[in-house]
Amino acid sequence: MAQTTIETFAPTIKVKGLVQSRFEASLTDSVDVLNRFSKNAVTNNFRVRRAELRTDIKLSERFSGVVRIQIPELEGANIGRTVELAYIEYKWSNRLNLRAGQFKMPFELDELSSHEDLRMIDRGTTRDVFVQNNLASYQSGVMLFGTFMKDKSPLNYYLAAANGSSRSVILDDNSQKNVALRLEYAIIKSLRIATNIQNISMQNQNANAYGVDVSYQKNLYPKTKLILEGEFIQGINTASFTKAITEDTTGAKFLISDYVLDGYFAQAVLKFDTNKSWCKIFEVGGKFEHTDPNTIITSNAYSTITGDIGFTFMPDNMARLQLNIIHTNWESPISEGVIDQSNIFVAQFQLKI
Repeated sequence: MAQTTIETFAPTIKVKGLVQSRFEASLTDSVDVLNRFSKNAVTNNFRVRRAELRTDIKLSERFSGVVRIQIPELEGANIGRTVELAYIEYKWSNRLNLRAGQFKMPFELDELSSHEDLRMIDRGTTRDVFVQNNLASYQSGVMLFGTFMKDKSPLNYYLAAANGSSRSVILDDNSQKNVALRLEYAIIKSLRIATNIQNISMQNQNANAYGVDVSYQKNLYPKTKLILEGEFIQGINTASFTKAITEDTTGAKFLISDYVLDGYFAQAVLKFDTNKSWCKIFEVGGKFEHTDPNTIITSNAYSTITGDIGFTFMPDNMARLQLNIIHTNWESPISEGVIDQSNIFVAQFQLKI
């Protein structure tokens, strides 16, 4: 007689905390610390970038869940935005898992990189535009994911359907849903390539966003690690599309496929395992990024060059200091034909438990 396997109930709860505190300074006249033109610019600022609590819940080998909140959003207008992650998972096997709730859409390399171990202090400008248009970051929905050939050349897949609106909203802003697919393939242990595609549905129209990215991480020597990453991604500026329809008084026909945004970046980081009492890892790196938030507008793009120096004082980035200089170049001046470049300095200390 065949025996029935009984799921073992063995609940565990792990609580984690993270704080990122920073100092920002504008090195350009009439540009504030958020890289915006202002005649009365705030040129330096202290702030808490992140203060989060995360709870990992595991009920059995198959059932688990995560809840993560960000404390700074308690001061915002939308209190529900404090909730970043809130999902449950069911694991059938390595090849098939189900996640439901609020999670990150499987789209855009920078956004999918953990903020505990970002290459530069902040994610990139292209990522920011994608998040503003609800094409990446936290969404409520459902996702299937898994890994094939796990012990050889892993192929990861992520297939998600989500609202395509802002996170932690009680009601979606339309009845249509966004569907995203991401595939990641490790050609060799140190080299992974990936591709994304997302179908965007709104105003009874459809369009696609897509991207490709690559990540190369290699130990050059026993105490030196090289990280090389790059991405090209293209999507839809849904905010501009919606605004055009809302403000139109002529009854004109607007096509969502006309409102394209795109960007690309390349970054490199060298990490040296110093293993000193005052510094475990020293890092130096740089990033170039080009962003065009709306290709329908001429000379609307801008680019950034970021230089990074970092010090990790405890294992697993439990205590980390990063120093960045960010140079921005706009194709069109941001102030009456005068300012088309800026420089920002950012220092951030991270503490994780």
